[in-house]
Amino acid sequence: MADLACISRHVRLAAHKTKTMKTSIIVPAYNEAKNIARTLKSLRNQTHQDREIVVIDNNSTDKTNQIAQKYADKVILEKKQGYVYAVRRGAQAATGELITFCDADSIYPEKWLAKAVSKFTKNVVVVYGGCYSIDDNKLISFLIAIGFAKFLIFSKILGLDNTCGYNFIMRKSAYDQAGGYDAAYQKMSPDVELGQRLKKVGQLKLVPSLIVGTSTRRFKKGERLKALRMYTHAWWAMVRGKSPNTDYDEYNRKT
Repeated sequence: MADLACISRHVRLAAHKTKTMKTSIIVPAYNEAKNIARTLKSLRNQTHQDREIVVIDNNSTDKTNQIAQKYADKVILEKKQGYVYAVRRGAQAATGELITFCDADSIYPEKWLAKAVSKFTKNVVVVYGGCYSIDDNKLISFLIAIGFAKFLIFSKILGLDNTCGYNFIMRKSAYDQAGGYDAAYQKMSPDVELGQRLKKVGQLKLVPSLIVGTSTRRFKKGERLKALRMYTHAWWAMVRGKSPNTDYDEYNRKT
């Protein structure tokens, strides 16, 4: 009888550990016809099947909307232009216990979501990770992944969780409690700013091995150092509890 009770307990524990959590995958997109099919295919191929894919078309003038209709569960038009407005609209439409905001030019390994979901425990409200480049050769991409993982660890040691939007999964209840993305915040790194508020709700868990492929196309040829300086200045300001000097529109114009 004791053996049976022990087996029953292990079965219950295993069932608890593998409990699924529905995840709303929100993809804000503006004129991403060249890239979004690849992104959405990678999201549809996730081994974690308890999910919905919601594309927020932020006034695209190309075929982004038509392409998204083929792969997403929902495609919603957000007429107010801007990243923050698009992600806020997506969160409003989300029905999952977890939500994540995925870039329309990134690639997600098939076990990415399952791995992220498995890292949520009672007190964890955010799981986040790093990236590799999909625009460089394998060696450079590998070095970027290693270097960025070390940077994330260093940043966390300094007290700043660098929650990059393309690899940032959170509890919907925590997102709501923190107030979500702040429409009044028009500086660089709105995802990191949200992460700082989420820290007041619960634990933020960095998983360095949780990596996704992201594009560096926005960094014009020969201007990566310029973009890196902008990021560094913004990061250092946030480490010190200040807002970056560069606003989001200016950042997009310069990169």
